[in-house]
Amino acid sequence: MNPVILIDGEEQSKISIFNRNVQYGDGLFETCISKKNKILFWQRHLDRLNLGCERLDIKKVQELAWKSDLKKAFALSSVDDCIVKIILSRGDSLRGYGYKKDITPVRIVIISEKKKSVDHDLFSLEFSDSGFYSNPNLAGIKHCNRLEQILARSNLLSDEAIMQDENGNVISVSQGNIYLICDGKLLTPKLDRCGVEGSRRSLIMDLARSLGIDTEECLVSSDKLRQADEVFISNSVIGIQSVSSIEECSFGNNPLTAIIKSSYEAKINESNSWTCL
Repeated sequence: MNPVILIDGEEQSKISIFNRNVQYGDGLFETCISKKNKILFWQRHLDRLNLGCERLDIKKVQELAWKSDLKKAFALSSVDDCIVKIILSRGDSLRGYGYKKDITPVRIVIISEKKKSVDHDLFSLEFSDSGFYSNPNLAGIKHCNRLEQILARSNLLSDEAIMQDENGNVISVSQGNIYLICDGKLLTPKLDRCGVEGSRRSLIMDLARSLGIDTEECLVSSDKLRQADEVFISNSVIGIQSVSSIEECSFGNNPLTAIIKSSYEAKINESNSWTCL
């Protein structure tokens, strides 16, 4: 299947060279999962997108406009299970970092086929030389400058790369959030200074609490990660994936991860988790 691409509601794939997302990465994006014209956890994606607009002072696009674009894109698509990427650029401007206050944002919707997911029994991580530098103004949001992640994956030998901040604290993997279980407690790195707060992260923490598992957002050192009883990662496409090894460290059974994953998958199967467009 060739991707379906809409720009400002029109089927096209060419964008102006003056688009600030092209020139500076001045924009935001979300990667969603769709099934039969329904998007999983749409509200979580929309809330994060709007938070990014507030942080970067990008004009928000009304939900009705996004839904109109998505309905049109789905009508042009030939598959039921899709990956939906929505991109919001600040807009077009001439040379220079500055922009006019009345700049008009540009909406992009891309629909591509979702390949069948595979739960890997063996899933390895390695520490990356590329990491995040603290900037609270950008922490948590999913802006379009992803050079740190691109560098982290450029010479990747394992399945995923662990990214740290300038102080050596574990922040995430290149394409998702990371969690560790220590003595029955679920820990995940604090993201108040850098990193991306994934659309599934708060959900996973809430589900763990509902299961009676203590949870905490905290500073995570590389040693603490290696000494964990269980490690797993998450993102919108793969859901929850257990980790079997981090470089020379191996992990055995993952009983609590399996319980959390089962609860997560049950949540996915609830009809109210999907938004009909």
